[in-house]
Amino acid sequence: MPYTLTAYPKQITLRDGSEVTIRPLSGEDADLLLAFYLRVPEQERYFLKDDVTSPRVIHRWTSQIDYARALPLVAMDNGRIVASAVLIRSRHGAYAQLADLRVVVDGESRGRGLGTALMHELCDIAADADLDRVVVEFVSGVQDEAIAAAERLGFLRSATIHELMRDTHGRAHDLVVLVLPLGKWYEWSQF
Repeated sequence: MPYTLTAYPKQITLRDGSEVTIRPLSGEDADLLLAFYLRVPEQERYFLKDDVTSPRVIHRWTSQIDYARALPLVAMDNGRIVASAVLIRSRHGAYAQLADLRVVVDGESRGRGLGTALMHELCDIAADADLDRVVVEFVSGVQDEAIAAAERLGFLRSATIHELMRDTHGRAHDLVVLVLPLGKWYEWSQF
């Protein structure tokens, strides 16, 4: 196991004083995870890389968990998932020291720092695993709050691919790629 998970489950306090529990996704979470993604507005789900409303996709994610490849964390509040984040690591070649990060927060739970907290947790785990960089992609004009949160954590805009994405109405959006250098740079940034 390349990641240290002994800190979980973990209670965190959000900006509004409320508390949530962060823990790794488990095999018993299929129904909770599907219910969570069904609460995410359709126009936002449209930009996710997988069909998160498919019970088959959710079943695959929860029945074939490989923490060495993809480390999914969920935030729990009153028995339901209110956010999901995953650190996806390639174990091959030039990509072996990189990880992709994805995060989705329930609409009712936004604005409290939950997405930022999950990104921070996964970046700490990636740094402890001696990865070099964490990469995240967001859609400009749709995920601007997430872009701002990532930049506050120290992610740097590395690329903007103009008009790569199209929304449900056919309007073009830029894809913003942000990279967080780890190692000493990350340690210094945490002061």
